[in-house]
Amino acid sequence: MPAHPSRERAIADSQFGGGATSWAPATWYLGLSVTAPNEDGSSFTQPTAGSYARVAVTNNATNFPPATTVDGITTKTNGAKFTFPNPTGTWGQIGWYGWFSAATGGTPEYSAALDAPVTVRSGNTPVEFDVNQLVMVFG
Repeated sequence: MPAHPSRERAIADSQFGGGATSWAPATWYLGLSVTAPNEDGSSFTQPTAGSYARVAVTNNATNFPPATTVDGITTKTNGAKFTFPNPTGTWGQIGWYGWFSAATGGTPEYSAALDAPVTVRSGNTPVEFDVNQLVMVFG
């Protein structure tokens, strides 16, 4: 079946940037993983020490601007910088990120690989994602 960019943009915008609805939370929680998650979100392995915690991100159009479609590929990016706590221990080599509907527990509802893995150790500066650095592909 051919892709429908307008439908993909509508889905992306309803999930990220549209606020709380019956199908999207008021707050998304950004998590990091040292293992590649499966399609269903399982095998997403977050750091367990060193002050690691998911980052709460309000589901609004500032944090998640409208999705775009270029050459038939629909993407959604972050519109604000997201910063994790300062690591006080080793988190390992982070290669993936995921969006959760809760601060703890569960599996990510969306996940993707980072452009390049980052090894996080105690004393490093906080892990930060600048505007447009997290790219989610829909479709």
